[in-house]
Amino acid sequence: MLKNKNDYSVIVFFEDGSKPKKWMYVHSLFSFSKFLDKEHSNWEYMNVYIRRSGDFLKRYIRGQFVPNKPKP
Repeated sequence: MLKNKNDYSVIVFFEDGSKPKKWMYVHSLFSFSKFLDKEHSNWEYMNVYIRRSGDFLKRYIRGQFVPNKPKP
């Protein structure tokens, strides 16, 4: 089994108050934040969870630097 692949689950919240979206299998948080900037430019913040355990890792706000692979 591959380790360090799709380690994160992310819930994204939007400025306009629309329903949050959830992505279950996120590999690179930096790339994911760039995807959000391009495809969902009205995102406000995202809550990041360690996918395998479900533990909360960190909240990132749009405009804040998002590292590729933050450590718990």
